[in-house]
Amino acid sequence: MSSLGEFVEAVERRRKTLEVHTDDDAVSDALRRQFETRNVDVVHRSIGSLDDAGFVIVRDADDEFRGALGIDQFQAILSPQVHPPWELAETDEDRSDLFDFLENTLFTSYSRRQMLATAREIEERAWRVGTGTLYSGFERATAFAVQADVYDRLGSRGSLAVRIFFDDEWDAPVADGVSVVSEPGGELGEYWFVVFDGGGNELEACALLAEERQDGEFYGFWTYDQELVGDLVSYLERTYAVE
Repeated sequence: MSSLGEFVEAVERRRKTLEVHTDDDAVSDALRRQFETRNVDVVHRSIGSLDDAGFVIVRDADDEFRGALGIDQFQAILSPQVHPPWELAETDEDRSDLFDFLENTLFTSYSRRQMLATAREIEERAWRVGTGTLYSGFERATAFAVQADVYDRLGSRGSLAVRIFFDDEWDAPVADGVSVVSEPGGELGEYWFVVFDGGGNELEACALLAEERQDGEFYGFWTYDQELVGDLVSYLERTYAVE
């Protein structure tokens, strides 16, 4: 890959089908509205039982079964909660199945709140592992400033290294464990990304990458695909020097 945009284009070619099995038309319509802004075809199937909320099946571009979840678990997408990564690590709530279920599915209109909720899932994983490298692109220095305390704390976690990227000049000090890449006038001002290399464990590797195509609206994907995450890490290391 020769740009962050090429990663988005590669995922765009992996269209999926969402089968919504329910007798509640309102539920089906709500999911259709939600996923019309994704690279997903939504199909409604009746289950013949009004006592059951229903379930969802996802199939890949080759119509292969990818997984199934109860409809109630999709509430994490319809109304995401945002918590600091260390609080996520200490709760009993497990949303990994949902995020695994929708990985490598392109979203075409995510709000900043939805982006932050997804980013927190990746930051939590880096916090829990406590080693490796976390790469975070904030577009602008002002966006990083709002999250600086969170990233200072992440940088102090075990041997975890934190690398920050944005499209602005930067001469302010940062905490130990945190380094900054500032490159005005390039692609860094167009993309929000959070990439964790897994800290030596490929099963922990994960990434979020999205382009801000309109003010406050993002187009991109998240992934736990080890090869794709590795390619993103290699691209960032190769393209941007980190002090």
